[in-house]
Amino acid sequence: MVRNYKLHFKELPHNLKLFLLGHALMAFGNSVHSLLFNLFLREAGLKEGVMGSLAATTSLGIALMAFPAAFVLERFAVKPLLIVGILISSASYLLQVMSSSVEMYTVLGLVGAMGLAIFNISVAPFIFRHTKPEQRVYAFTMNSASVMGSQLFGYFIGGYLPEIFAAFNSSLTVLETYRYSMAIALGVTLLSLYPYSKIIRAAVPHQRRNSWGSLREKDWRTLGKLIMPKTAIALGAGMIIPFMNVYLSKRFNLDSAAIGTAFGALQICIFIGVFMSPSVVKRVDRLGFMMITALLSVPFMLTMAFASSIALVLGCFFMRGMLMNMSGPATSLFEMERVRESDCLFASSILIFCYNTAWTFSTQVGGWVIENYGFRWSFIAAATFYLGAVGCYWLFFKRSNAKIKKIAMEPIKEAA
Repeated sequence: MVRNYKLHFKELPHNLKLFLLGHALMAFGNSVHSLLFNLFLREAGLKEGVMGSLAATTSLGIALMAFPAAFVLERFAVKPLLIVGILISSASYLLQVMSSSVEMYTVLGLVGAMGLAIFNISVAPFIFRHTKPEQRVYAFTMNSASVMGSQLFGYFIGGYLPEIFAAFNSSLTVLETYRYSMAIALGVTLLSLYPYSKIIRAAVPHQRRNSWGSLREKDWRTLGKLIMPKTAIALGAGMIIPFMNVYLSKRFNLDSAAIGTAFGALQICIFIGVFMSPSVVKRVDRLGFMMITALLSVPFMLTMAFASSIALVLGCFFMRGMLMNMSGPATSLFEMERVRESDCLFASSILIFCYNTAWTFSTQVGGWVIENYGFRWSFIAAATFYLGAVGCYWLFFKRSNAKIKKIAMEPIKEAA
């Protein structure tokens, strides 16, 4: 298995290797920020409802920027847009953690998320167009695995950064240690600018158009079938994922170091799952793999809703995270295979728009539910949405799964 990864990695284009390195550096910085930000807000005296609204702001920013970002990416070189997006997002998040008002948290979070939107939309199409069909499962998996590995280090190191600051300067408040830790993490994110600056402009498999072409020419039936399960997953995930650090802190009184260790252990589980996924997909088709992992995650979410044992909860936390993340590469490839090559950016943008719009709504609802009724109902709601997603995949794609439409690449004409 390891030998297969080595062989496939050697065959990847240099541009894609640079892209993967930059993505890994971004993942490290962002993992520290995501681990500590809610704890930072809680230390500042904000409740879960406000946290949910702020988490929703990130998804809203990505959703608002989804279509404009895809429009721009179809017309201009990717490299300068990636660099601008990273600069905007990193600067915004740095100013955000240095601020002290909810209004500034909201505005800067929105701007930062809009900067990230360009990158998020470009990932799947970029990997898809820089690989051959036989390389794609491994390429998508290597991207996810490198991100998971970086997040692993981010969670482990990020959990201890506040304690390190406190040890060097005992006069710092807990709030200040969180703030400086996130500032350092965002500095690491800026290091991703180096590999992105080395990307060489390459031809892309579509022609430049005056517009996206007639929207009526899009395969809206297929897009609709992809959107519905994606939205259901987002509605479920948004109810619980942004609050997992608060869940462990509030329900079991874990400190930032313990939470960072738990999230780091989760990344090990996810890394193992993602690493194994190509071998599993060879035995179970991509659709079946996506459905099985979502379905198996439901009992673990329900257990977390009712269990009071920290050991049992952490076991379920690890298994749910591994199951849902190990199917990520297969899901991205499945979605790109269902649309025309020239429509990959449009499909990526609309899927990201719908996913983040649903996430925006569910995080706000989830924060309100948790603040007023506790975590139990948010887990039950998430499990219900996941079951709905499995049903959508079965209903829409099971019959046609063996007949993935093969679309020939259009003439290469434009640089990206």
